[in-house]
Amino acid sequence: MFDDDKEQEEPTFAELFEADPATPQKEFRPGDTVAGSVVKISGENIFVELGGKSEGIAEAAEFLDKEGNLTVEVGDRLELKVASITDVITLSKALRVRGAQALDVLQDAHANMLPVEGRVAAVRKGGLEIDISGVRAFCPISQVDLGYCEDPEVHVGARYNFRILEFKERGKNIVVSRRALLEEERERIARETLANIRPGVELEGEVTRLADFGVFVDIGGVDGMVHISEMAHHRLRHPSELVEVGQRVKVVVMEFEPRADGRQRIALSMKALEPTPWEKGLGILEGQVVSGKITRIMDFGAFVEVMPGVEGLVHVSEISYEKVAHPRRVLQEEQEVEVMVLGIDHSRQRISLSIKEAKGAFQSGASSDEGGEASQQLEVGARFEGVVEKVMSGGVLVRLPAAGLGARGFLPQEELAEAGKADLKKRFRPGKEFSVEVTAIAEDGKIRLSQKAATEREERKAFQKYVDKGDKKSAKLATFGDLFKDLKLPTKEE
Repeated sequence: MFDDDKEQEEPTFAELFEADPATPQKEFRPGDTVAGSVVKISGENIFVELGGKSEGIAEAAEFLDKEGNLTVEVGDRLELKVASITDVITLSKALRVRGAQALDVLQDAHANMLPVEGRVAAVRKGGLEIDISGVRAFCPISQVDLGYCEDPEVHVGARYNFRILEFKERGKNIVVSRRALLEEERERIARETLANIRPGVELEGEVTRLADFGVFVDIGGVDGMVHISEMAHHRLRHPSELVEVGQRVKVVVMEFEPRADGRQRIALSMKALEPTPWEKGLGILEGQVVSGKITRIMDFGAFVEVMPGVEGLVHVSEISYEKVAHPRRVLQEEQEVEVMVLGIDHSRQRISLSIKEAKGAFQSGASSDEGGEASQQLEVGARFEGVVEKVMSGGVLVRLPAAGLGARGFLPQEELAEAGKADLKKRFRPGKEFSVEVTAIAEDGKIRLSQKAATEREERKAFQKYVDKGDKKSAKLATFGDLFKDLKLPTKEE
C-alpha cells in the first residue's frame, strides 16, 4: 500500500482511496461505532482508515495522557464514534459540543447514542450537575461510576464522557450517565481479556472485593477469584491480612472454565508466582528446638507451623511420654508449643517433630540453637541427667538429651539406686528426670547406665565437700550423724 522508497513522495489520502475504484463506499451515520487502523498522525489530527474508500479524522488531543504524551501510533487499531459527516468523517471518543447550536447537537447525540464530553460542576441532591458547553445536565449518583459512590465531591471539576439517557423539554431536562460508557468499555476490555486468557498466563489486576474465602481481582474487564489458600504460602486467617481493596496484585491463571450462563469461572493464584519456603531455604536443622503454632489436629497427631508456610507433624507418640488416647485430649489448635525437629525430608517436603523431645531438651539445659549436636561428650564415666522414656523388662529405657538427638541408654534393674523388686512403672514414670552414669558403650552403640554409680558419686562429692569445709581434727572427731547431716539421699518417692 505504501512505497518504502524514501525518494518517492508519500501518497495523499485522496490518492490512496482512489487507488481501488472497485472498492464499495461504506455508509456511516452519526453515532455509529466504527473500527479502523491509524495510518497517519499529522499535527493535531489522527487519520484512521475505515475500510474501502472511507477515511476518518480524530483530534489528537483526545489521545493524550495526563503528561500530554500521545497514546497511539501508526498501526494501532481504534474503536471510535462517528461524530459528524461532511466532506470528511469526523471521529471521536466522545462528542465535544461547541457553538450556539449546542442543543441541536445534543439532541442528535441522544438520538444516535453518541457520547458527549462534560464537566462535573457541582453536587446536587441525588447526583451531580454536569456542564456540557454551557448546557446543564443531571447525572444520578448511581450513574457516576461502576460501583457505589461514597463521596460525590471527589468528582467535582473532573471532565468525563457521558451518554445522554433523556433529552426532554427542548434541553431543559437532560439526564446523562457515565456508568453506561464505563460498562461498554469494560465489556470491550473483557472480550479482549477472555480472548487471550488461558491457564498459566500471568496478569496484573486490581483487588475489587474481599471475602472470608478469598479475594476477587479485576484482570481486565472480568473478575477472577484468588482463594485464600492461593494467596500466600503461609496460613492466613483472612485476606485482609495481606491485601486491601484497590491494591494492584500480580496473579497467574490456574483454571479457566466458561459457564453455560455466559459467565466464566477464573481461578487465580498469587502464591504461585512466589518461591516456596523450601525453595528459599528453611533455616532450621534436625535436632533444633523451635517454637510453633498448632494449625490442625488429626487422629494420628498434630500439625505445627514452625515458620511461615512450613508445617511439620507431631505424631501422637511424640506428644508426651505418657500414652495419649487422642491429640485433642492434651492439645488445641492455635496453641503455641516448643518442638524438636526430628527429621527433614526435602524431597517430600515433610518435617517430623516432637513435643516430648523438646521438653526433655529444655529440662536437660540443651541449647535450642545447636541443631541437635551433643552438648556433652558421650563416654564411659560421663554423668547425665536422664529422662525416663519407658519401663522395659529388666530395667528402664532412658533418654540422654544432652548427648544429642536420639541418644538413649538402658538402665538395668540391678543398677538402680534402690534395691528391691518394687513396681518399676510406679517408680519410673515417663518423663521423670534423674542422674545416671555411663558404665559401658558396646560396639553396636548400645549404652549401659547406672543410677547407683551416679548416686555413689554424689555421696562421695558431698562427703568431700564436708571434709573440705572443716579441719582434720574436727573431721576425725565428727560423728556419723555430723558427717551425713547435710547429705541428701534419694527417697522412695524419688
